[in-house]
Amino acid sequence: MSLIERIKPLVEEIAFKTVNIDEPLYTSNLIDSMGTVDLAMMLEEEFDIKIDTRDIIESNFDSVNKLTDYIKSRLGE
Repeated sequence: MSLIERIKPLVEEIAFKTVNIDEPLYTSNLIDSMGTVDLAMMLEEEFDIKIDTRDIIESNFDSVNKLTDYIKSRLGE
């Protein structure tokens, strides 16, 4: 299973809707600050990583693609 296939359902669970992998999550108001915290915790559990609060920024979390790139960097891929 690819990273996108693992990340997309987590995002959709928080957004309560199907999302496109390039769809902006913040500017489209799909995820708010509490949703971001929940998503970060879900990602930590799914990938067995620790996400620094300084990494929870729009450039890392604003789409499924950006999240995938961020997770890849954390996993050393």
